[in-house]
Amino acid sequence: MKTGGFLIFTAFWLMMIGVSFYQQVAEDKQYGHKIAYKQAEMFFQHIVLMRQWNGQHGGVYVPVTEQNQPNPYLNVPNRDILTPDGMQLTLINPAYMTRQLAEMERNQSGIRFHITSLKPIRPENKADAWEVTALKAFEKGQDHFNELSAINGQPFYRYMAPLILEQDCLKCHGGDGGKVGDPRGGISVSIPAANIDNFLAERLENLKNSHLLIAATGLVALLFAYWAQSKLNKRLTKAKSHLQLAYLDALTLLPNRRYYDAFLRREWKRATRHHYPLSMIMIDIDFFKAYNDNLGHVEGDQCLRQVARTLRRYFRRSGDLIARYGGEEFCVVAACDSVQIMQLAEILRMAVETMKLPHPDSKVSQFVTISLGVATVIPKGAMECGDLLLHADQALYAAKHSGRNRVAKYQG
Repeated sequence: MKTGGFLIFTAFWLMMIGVSFYQQVAEDKQYGHKIAYKQAEMFFQHIVLMRQWNGQHGGVYVPVTEQNQPNPYLNVPNRDILTPDGMQLTLINPAYMTRQLAEMERNQSGIRFHITSLKPIRPENKADAWEVTALKAFEKGQDHFNELSAINGQPFYRYMAPLILEQDCLKCHGGDGGKVGDPRGGISVSIPAANIDNFLAERLENLKNSHLLIAATGLVALLFAYWAQSKLNKRLTKAKSHLQLAYLDALTLLPNRRYYDAFLRREWKRATRHHYPLSMIMIDIDFFKAYNDNLGHVEGDQCLRQVARTLRRYFRRSGDLIARYGGEEFCVVAACDSVQIMQLAEILRMAVETMKLPHPDSKVSQFVTISLGVATVIPKGAMECGDLLLHADQALYAAKHSGRNRVAKYQG
């Protein structure tokens, strides 16, 4: 894995974690809202159930205390009674019970519920703006109303549903002209958003920590993969380098005899299969032994490197090869015909001569020169690749014995 790929995978992984976190945060918030409204709905249903119990018993008598004063808005016979032992009792109807429960719940949990209507008898039951909207919606047939709204500047999850007149309710509300089944105001339940926010904050903190752990685990895995791949690449590069060294001549950095043998066999098979000509040039530096004897082996090695560098400039095609054959000899293999290989040989000869590398002991020039033997065959039948080498070597022999610094063609 390259550095660029690692960075792309890292960015993609972090983006995936971020998208997942964002989606789950949104889902958890929606879940929190649903919980709040469901809790408010359950409160409403519980209050209605208690009101029904109270109504079915015609109200409940309780001792008159500072907290349980007679209800001035309850106009029924026997609202207040005196027991034989002198205890004064007052009747608690569903509405009065609801108000008392609301005060207790608000003091304990901060949850508010409020019995109200568009035409309340008791002033404290007057609907606020949000409740008015809900009550008007009930008149149009809506069965409940919920919304996140503010009370005295504080956010609340508010839920409201209508109260339906039942048979027991007519004892108190029969004179209002209502009948069983009619909506008669409603009860709003308001749950402080802070209660749900604390619950959500804990869930979101756990969600954040789990995503950070997943992100970190993924990054560690990516780093390990990157490290392992880098280590493998280094080993492969080292192995490739060793392989290249096995096929390169250390002095001239040209392919060596081993690579030449493998290349020639491969190209020979291909030329045999497709019936095209294969050519070879054998090259020998003229009077190189004398050059070494006169200037020393260090200068001789430098001469070989310069000649190799000059020859290598003319080989760019994948089907051509220039290799060091051994000593001061070089070998060229090219997939071309006899005319083309002769032209290439002459170009190589002139390129070396143009170097004007001094050769004090040369008998043909004051500069280093080369002799070249050229051969071309179309592989077929019982011919072998060694035949091409033999023909090129015979041509080189002819070039050297006819004056050197020249190109000779196999004449077989």
